[in-house]
Amino acid sequence: MTAVSALWPALGFTAAVLVFILGLRLVRSRPADYLDADDLILLRDERRRANRRSPLDLLADPLVPALRRLLGRRGVGYLRRMIDQAGRPEGVTVDRLIRRVAWWIVLMIPVGIMFMINGQWLALPLLPVIVVVVPLMGIAGSARRRREAVDRELPDFLDILAVTVSAGIAFRAALRRVTDRFSGPIAEEVGLTLDQMSHGASLRVAFSGLQERTGSESMRTFVTAFLQAEELGAPLIDTLNQIALDMRRTSAQQARRRAAQIAPRVTLVTSLLMVPAALILLVVGIVVGADIDFGSLFKAFS
Repeated sequence: MTAVSALWPALGFTAAVLVFILGLRLVRSRPADYLDADDLILLRDERRRANRRSPLDLLADPLVPALRRLLGRRGVGYLRRMIDQAGRPEGVTVDRLIRRVAWWIVLMIPVGIMFMINGQWLALPLLPVIVVVVPLMGIAGSARRRREAVDRELPDFLDILAVTVSAGIAFRAALRRVTDRFSGPIAEEVGLTLDQMSHGASLRVAFSGLQERTGSESMRTFVTAFLQAEELGAPLIDTLNQIALDMRRTSAQQARRRAAQIAPRVTLVTSLLMVPAALILLVVGIVVGADIDFGSLFKAFS
């Protein structure tokens, strides 16, 4: 009993010594020794970007924490959703978007001072609009184009998925097979959803994340109907076919609505450009054809 009781302190002391030696080795070693080639390339690029700091970055960096606190949790969440809907472009993060806003704040401060000196007070409300809209315009445009691509490809995706499931393949395997055949945003987001489910995420959590990342109304309709069909036990093939049919009907209505909106724009362009040019051409032709002596005419009025 005495030998056994003395064994545990000895084992504990030995383990403590080994942990100390291992920690000392890690402290003295370089982190690059434990990284592969891809990680080293990413680390080198990040260090290069960190070293290339402009004077504008130095002026904008102190504003980033204050702007993040001003946005709050909802504002930061909105920017994160916008980045997800844009496809998570490389190098674009919430902090970098906030830093872009800080850049424009620094740039617009002298402009605002100049407006106040010149007494142009009506132009001051435009500066906050520029500060917010210009930095986020690019990422918002990418998110809009990505949503349109998802809306355009989703009906065909669901049709092929319904055919694959009707062949007797399980839903997840069918979803993976159809995703491998597609490309673009819908394949990327569905592939990410499948990876989440393979790592333990539930079906509802994974598909709810898919709905939030795309921001597409068609995808929202699909996810809602699919989860309801799973909970109620409705036939999956009939559900997929009906969702695809409804989406095509909705897409046709949206196309007709966009076509109806084009006619007023064409009329406006014609009224602003073509009509004045035609009137000028007509008046000049009449004057030249009438052979009017403008010199004597002006002398008569003078």
